[in-house]
Amino acid sequence: MKNNKKIIDKIYKCLRLSESGNPNEAALALRQATSMMKKYGISDAQVLAAEVTESATQEGTRFNPPFWALALANLVAEAFQCRNLISRQYGRCPEFRFIGMGFKAEVATYSYSVLHRYLFRAIEEFALTAGNSTKDESEKQRRTEVFAQAWLFRVGRTVSEFICENADKKVIDSYIQEKYGETAEMVSETPASNQSADYDDILSGMRAANEVALYRSVSQFMKPPLLQHKHAS
Repeated sequence: MKNNKKIIDKIYKCLRLSESGNPNEAALALRQATSMMKKYGISDAQVLAAEVTESATQEGTRFNPPFWALALANLVAEAFQCRNLISRQYGRCPEFRFIGMGFKAEVATYSYSVLHRYLFRAIEEFALTAGNSTKDESEKQRRTEVFAQAWLFRVGRTVSEFICENADKKVIDSYIQEKYGETAEMVSETPASNQSADYDDILSGMRAANEVALYRSVSQFMKPPLLQHKHAS
């Protein structure tokens, strides 16, 4: 892909020109694109991959991100028709890389960064409350995970409103295969199992998630969606 990038970019531009309202210009551009594809052995999939973009953000401090960070990344990637890759290096924050068509990768990255901050802050606040009611660190951790699961469940309902059929999956998968090769599925920590006594913690997680609102911009994704705290002025 690296050696052919300039050629593919030229082909892609010609194909865009072939959509021109000027019949002569459109026909000429299409002939040029077809000619270059045959000459250099460029496939349709490679040309489509020219629309694929990447955007990344570094969140958290742990080499192995917690289950809720991975779950949130998958949720956002699905909503915005992207794939999510996670890169980890010792001594650095894990990098969450979103790969999608056009501006979708940037929108997904922005959304994930904001939602990650909201959830991290909510978890910290809940952990303080749980710490006042129990001295058992393992029980405190379990309750915090239950809270995080409830938050994710509630926010998932909001984010799911943005999910539509992902017709770009094959193009993105092909792009990733060509650029990164085989990728491994990251195994996350097993989230805590709920108990009957966790009702209040589940409600707390869902209430905290209700504080987050996600709106489409009036230009329908030409700008990142507006994420805000409902109590913010």
